Amino acid sequence: MSTKLKSIFSSIKTRPLTKSEKILLTLLTIVGIAFLGNQYVLVPQDEKIQALQVDKYELETKIMEMNATLRREDDIKKEWEMLHRERNQILSYYFPTLDQAQIIYLLNDLLPEDQVEIADLNFSRPSSEKLSEMDVYNMGISVPFSGEYSGIEEMVRSIETSPRRMMVDSLSLDRSADNQLSGSMSLKVYSLEGLAEMEEEDVIFVDIADNTSQGTLFSSFDGFVGSTGSGGTGGSGGTGGTDGGTAGGGTSGGGTGVDGGTDVKGDVLHSFEWRNYDFVPSHPLVRGQAEPTTIALDGRYAMRLEYNIVGTEEENRAMVDITSQDIELKFPPTDLSIHTYSFTYAPGTVGVRIINQDGDEAFIPVNEGISWLGWGRTRINLPGSVAEYPIKITHIYYEMDKGRDDFGVLVFDKLEAIYPHHVETAYEGTANEPDTIFYEVKPGESVSTISRDVYGTMEYKNEIMRNNGIQAGDVLPVGKILVLVKR
Repeated sequence: MSTKLKSIFSSIKTRPLTKSEKILLTLLTIVGIAFLGNQYVLVPQDEKIQALQVDKYELETKIMEMNATLRREDDIKKEWEMLHRERNQILSYYFPTLDQAQIIYLLNDLLPEDQVEIADLNFSRPSSEKLSEMDVYNMGISVPFSGEYSGIEEMVRSIETSPRRMMVDSLSLDRSADNQLSGSMSLKVYSLEGLAEMEEEDVIFVDIADNTSQGTLFSSFDGFVGSTGSGGTGGSGGTGGTDGGTAGGGTSGGGTGVDGGTDVKGDVLHSFEWRNYDFVPSHPLVRGQAEPTTIALDGRYAMRLEYNIVGTEEENRAMVDITSQDIELKFPPTDLSIHTYSFTYAPGTVGVRIINQDGDEAFIPVNEGISWLGWGRTRINLPGSVAEYPIKITHIYYEMDKGRDDFGVLVFDKLEAIYPHHVETAYEGTANEPDTIFYEVKPGESVSTISRDVYGTMEYKNEIMRNNGIQAGDVLPVGKILVLVKR
């Protein structure tokens, strides 16, 4: 076979290439290499360059959009805070879960027990109802009752103004033989369970009114007179004074215990039982809120002022507007005071804003610096000239000097005026209160995580909720200031 191939190749005649043929062959080789290089190297590179240029343009466009967004950072932050407040407000209208314990507690707070007798509360099974294209859970409650017309009217009004979403579904009334009214009311309560993320859903926290003072079973009887130590025993609705200490009052307000048990009562101008307060900052770097709290000296509620002040201006005030309470003094009182609960010592100034009869405003310092723990009674030194009266008290405020910052919580209760027909005494701050610290909530934190991070255990979450008026399911907003017991 190999011999045959050799004979074939030997029969092919070859000749040396000429110079021109060599040049043409070289040129052909160069053209081929150039074609292949262009086809498989330059063209892909050009396509890659074009793709990178497109990516570059898209990235430059995104950078421009991000820069435009960064320039709107302050506006976006304000919009986010507004939306967050609106979200919290919407969530506050509903129950976190359809929990009977929380509903019973709220109804007990709303229904006027002195004028209406509630026989029973009957709960139906939870169901869903479509509201604005959303399935919202609700529960029906049947409330049989009997009482006076004014009390029933007040009961319905309380349901309508309930802080949680509650609706009167039906109401029936009958007149009984003793001219009393009896009937039944059907309510519906609503919950956003499953529609909004709720923290601490497994915790059912119910506020209770703590009373650590020693009392007697007989103090509720009219005409009873007793003593506790060297002070007096208060009547129903108050605690006894000790060594001239505080004695809670009845309907006209608490006074100070004097003369070994005399319960002296002033005129309470504002009891802070109001549910809706307006927080007014003096400039944008003053943040906070005002809300009711069950840490109260007298009555069921007091006002909790939460403040975070950056002292960049001449006036750095965290104010609470109480204009709607129409607090007016016709003539100068012998003594005007407000009771303030302090969790820790503070360097700021507590004061009130007033308007005289000419419409001129003035900011009256009440106390420069908080030097006590617990409840303390501080006097308000109003103008002594009768010509400036009547005077209206429109705001309560906490103020920091320029260049100083502070954040924390104060509780106010019982704005009280004493006139010549009252006995004037001093009120001493409560001693031996637990040491406390203020904690500002960070993104992603809950009551449980704060308890775990601060104390190393989650067993103090109910204490944190109780001390800060937090209910189960309440949203914990970023920047909220909490009062924590130091351990």
